[in-house]
Amino acid sequence: MTDNNVNTPVQEDMNELMKVRRDKLKAFMDMGVAPFGHRYEVSHHAADVIEQFSGLEGEAESEEEVTVAGRLMAIRGHGKASFSVLMDRSSRIQIYFKLDVLGEDKYKQFKLLDIGDIIGVRGHVFRTRRGELTIRVDDFDLLSKSLRPLPEKFHGLTDTEIRYRQRYVDLIMNPEVMNTFVARTNIIKSIRNYLDTRDFLEVETPVLGTIAGGAAARPFITHHNTLDIDMYLRIATELNLKRLVVGGMERVYEIGRVFRNEGMDVRHNPEFTSIEIYQAYADYNDLMDITEGIVRDAAMAVCGGLKVDYQGTTIDYSSFKRISMNDAVKEATGKDFMSCKTVEEARAMADEIGVPYEQRFGIGGILNAAFEEKVEETLIQPTFITGHPTEISPLAKRNPDDPRITDRFECFVYGRELANGFTELNDPIDQEGRFLDQLKAREDGDDEAHMMDRDFITALEYGLPPTGGLGIGVDRLVMFLTDSASIRDVLLFPTMKPLAGEGKKIIDNSAEEKIDFSKVKVEPLFEDCVDFETFSKSDFRAVKVKACEAVKKSKKLLKFTLDDGTGNDRIILSGIHAYYEPEELVGRTLIAIVNLPPRAMMGIESCGMVLSAVCEYEGEEKLNLLMVSDNIPAGAKLY
Repeated sequence: MTDNNVNTPVQEDMNELMKVRRDKLKAFMDMGVAPFGHRYEVSHHAADVIEQFSGLEGEAESEEEVTVAGRLMAIRGHGKASFSVLMDRSSRIQIYFKLDVLGEDKYKQFKLLDIGDIIGVRGHVFRTRRGELTIRVDDFDLLSKSLRPLPEKFHGLTDTEIRYRQRYVDLIMNPEVMNTFVARTNIIKSIRNYLDTRDFLEVETPVLGTIAGGAAARPFITHHNTLDIDMYLRIATELNLKRLVVGGMERVYEIGRVFRNEGMDVRHNPEFTSIEIYQAYADYNDLMDITEGIVRDAAMAVCGGLKVDYQGTTIDYSSFKRISMNDAVKEATGKDFMSCKTVEEARAMADEIGVPYEQRFGIGGILNAAFEEKVEETLIQPTFITGHPTEISPLAKRNPDDPRITDRFECFVYGRELANGFTELNDPIDQEGRFLDQLKAREDGDDEAHMMDRDFITALEYGLPPTGGLGIGVDRLVMFLTDSASIRDVLLFPTMKPLAGEGKKIIDNSAEEKIDFSKVKVEPLFEDCVDFETFSKSDFRAVKVKACEAVKKSKKLLKFTLDDGTGNDRIILSGIHAYYEPEELVGRTLIAIVNLPPRAMMGIESCGMVLSAVCEYEGEEKLNLLMVSDNIPAGAKLY
């Protein structure tokens, strides 16, 4: 048994360090020093001091007194003089405490300071014998006593899980993180400046609505107590912005948070920032030009040029290629899907080049599947893909020369979608028909298909002028321009799975915690026997989940990267996304059959099967992965 009251050595060390700091807190209070200060007048930031007094030479000292405030990041020396490092938002600067200058009482206070404390100092600037600009402290004030020690300086805060959960410590310890978020702010400023100077009006639209529309995504659902209705957090700002264009706001945009109740990985967070832009009397070609302008201005603002390194690859934003989806697929595979007269021909083409598709797909859906499978990840340099099939573009206007496609584009960089735009559909009759098609798709099991929005149809009936629309993923643009591998690196507070003991389920899912087994139905046992020799050939092993992510373009599949004890990663796909989010499975120990022949699923080879228990509960199928004690090592065989 484990005694939960027994502290680990690390906990004991931390408790002792925190006790020492609290003792110092009391010592300050006994001296009559308030350990948590009020307003402090700052005359300079550290970078200002370094710039303004860079010309000081020899033993010269500034005549001007400076006042700087920040966090102590180092303390060196414990005699009658000590050098320390003060960090503020701009930079770090050395400061010098001396008994002869401060006097005994004030120097006693200095001796009680810890790394991490926030202080304000007043003094004069000089250059040390080693040539470093330094502030000689004539007086200082304690502004906030730090009661918890910062991470050890040589290793700092490197654990990404802790960095994301404790972003405040991450910002203190890792200056490059601060640079990333300063760049993010400057990117958003650049976008606003680009649009504002072109007569666009920034607006705000509701986050809560009774219909989740404007994108193909699964929404978050909440409840409004006063109205006693369920509401959705918006998955896009599109439909409300187009309502404003109907109302006469000819150029509008909104930068804001949107919410999609989907998987989490290095590219996706449940809440993220997008910008949507709509311009009356424009088409998708105009919006491609705007996309290029926004991206180029942002690159110049934060990178100083149009050639930007991302994950070891130089991306050149000076040139954006434009090519239709069908031509891009034809270049990559030699197959011309738009030449197909029947869906059977398209299926045959897809089968020939190994492109997976769903039976409900028409020719356009299969073309899109071929693009995603064979082309998308190859688009490293900025590329606009145009000519999207009508089948996958319910809000875009049909191409006047070929009604099978729409006047739509997607912008790709480094194999990832950055922007999506089109000439907006302004025919209310056509729009209603496409909403009805989406409703049928929902009935067929597509929970990301669009809902019917009758009020939006009404708005279109009043007349939407010819309009071009555009959406850009701000987080992804920031990733590209700051060389950030994960979306969590560009979100100050990314969504994280709660730690043990944190949070609780707001919705009562007590049935999941305590099952009434009288309502459970299981399959009857097999009556036929399997001979022992056949059964014994199945190799059941304990496997550790090293990584887990949603399979792109699949609503059901999760991709597991497993430690099976051999030293090689094993990839297994399982259709259990409806029951688990990938993040909650990382680190768990599962049971898998590891000697099944590989089989391709969504273009990925799955080498084995993770085992689940299946039952029916009140008419609904339930799947539960077989999870075992983490004390069982990877590769342990089951008998």
